[in-house]
Amino acid sequence: MQQIRRSAGALAACFSFFAFAVPAMAGGPRPQTEAAIKAENVRWADAFARGDYEAIGRLYTHDGALLPPGGDRVTGGSAIAAYFTKGYAGAKPDTVSFSNYEFYGNDRIVTEVSDADIRDHAGNFKYRGKQILLFIKEGGAWKLHRDIWNDYAAQKSVAR
Repeated sequence: MQQIRRSAGALAACFSFFAFAVPAMAGGPRPQTEAAIKAENVRWADAFARGDYEAIGRLYTHDGALLPPGGDRVTGGSAIAAYFTKGYAGAKPDTVSFSNYEFYGNDRIVTEVSDADIRDHAGNFKYRGKQILLFIKEGGAWKLHRDIWNDYAAQKSVAR
């Protein structure tokens, strides 16, 4: 009798795991969640184009972190704002656009894989990179939690 109870308990635990874990992963987040994440990307891009790095810092969770290439982890909204302020000190703000989206997750946590292109305000190309962003729903709003990026390989010109 005790063996039957253990088996039933194990079966119930497995059922609970698959009932909740599989829907969260199967097919990725809902279209409205993807739209909400893209809207956060637009907010980030708008703040970047204005040079409003304080606004960028507010788009991250309280312990959100940048993981920049070749640099140390930058944690917290004010440190993130300072990172961009220092990196763009004395320069006219650039523009950024995001593309080639992939989304994974559910209605509480989403991973975005995408590309980022940075151009100056005259439209001249400056940078193309790939990124992984982790968004967490915090207080009913989507916030960036982890932000990691790196460069694409430099394009080599072909001699003709």
